[in-house]
Amino acid sequence: MAAGGFKEFVAGETLDEDEINDFLMQGVLVFDDSAARTSAIGTPVEGQFSFLKDSDGLEFYDGSAWVELSTSPGAAVVSGTTGSPTVGTVSSGGTTYNVYSFTGSGSITFSEAGFAELLMIGGGGGGGEGRGGGGGAGGYLPVSSAYFSAATHTVTVGAGGAGAVLQSNEGEHGNNGNSSRLGDFYVPGGGGGAAYSRNSGGSQNSTVGLNGASGGGAGGKNTGSGESGGLGFSPIGNAGGTSNNYGGGGGGSSTAGANDSGTGGNGGDGTASSITGTSVTRAGGGGGSYAGTGGTGGGGDASDSTTAVSGTANTGSGGGGTNSGTAGSGGSGIVIVRVVV
Repeated sequence: MAAGGFKEFVAGETLDEDEINDFLMQGVLVFDDSAARTSAIGTPVEGQFSFLKDSDGLEFYDGSAWVELSTSPGAAVVSGTTGSPTVGTVSSGGTTYNVYSFTGSGSITFSEAGFAELLMIGGGGGGGEGRGGGGGAGGYLPVSSAYFSAATHTVTVGAGGAGAVLQSNEGEHGNNGNSSRLGDFYVPGGGGGAAYSRNSGGSQNSTVGLNGASGGGAGGKNTGSGESGGLGFSPIGNAGGTSNNYGGGGGGSSTAGANDSGTGGNGGDGTASSITGTSVTRAGGGGGSYAGTGGTGGGGDASDSTTAVSGTANTGSGGGGTNSGTAGSGGSGIVIVRVVV
């Protein structure tokens, strides 16, 4: 017997057994527990509701089983984007997802409010010049259940900070990376790598790495101990490495930048994520001048005293430092949204 839905009865009409069962029994039936309900309703019909006092749960019969009625929002529904994100489909644990990867700014529109997975990475910091430190990685922010209202939300992908340019008398710091945003979610960029400065007597003094989501590496000097790397902010990043003669490594999202020890410090390592269906490591720190190696996750190398490598685009990685050339720029960030289909 199917649920009858709604019927308007008229005065004087006689109700038969089928009409009573099919219409008048479609209210919310109250039972002590599921056993009492099973005893009372031998053959439930699709659309019937019941309230169980032991669990304070409201359930409906979907034609094959009793299902608890949830008032919590489910998965957000995407109805449109701008900015040409890459769109893919991923299956994981029996669930299918659509994945939107923004490598440039744009927007995403949710026609129904709900939850989505989110990975946001800010732009990496640029490397320093003049015994320069490596740039710090942009902030690494994974959110497993990000709530979005039914609206159009602006997406901003942070650009990487520019690497420092060769100067005749004094080293220059790299620039900080820029922040990435999606609606109310925000993650800052990485700190620029530091360089040396000259005092009035002409000797070189090391300088502190710039602060950021992950800190830039400190700048080196000719002899003696140097300065500290820039501060990072847990849990989205780590500090940059300290300096002695050469530049410290930029901080990565998983580990701090290494201190220099005869060569530039290595950049800190990034973090792996499989949100797109493939494991990718992002947000590594840049290496310090004089052969510091970039951290895993796209960090830029400092191959020798004059050559530096920029961070990999759309990984939020830091650029490599240099001694007497142009330092590497930080890699741009990325915004990835994954929703249940």
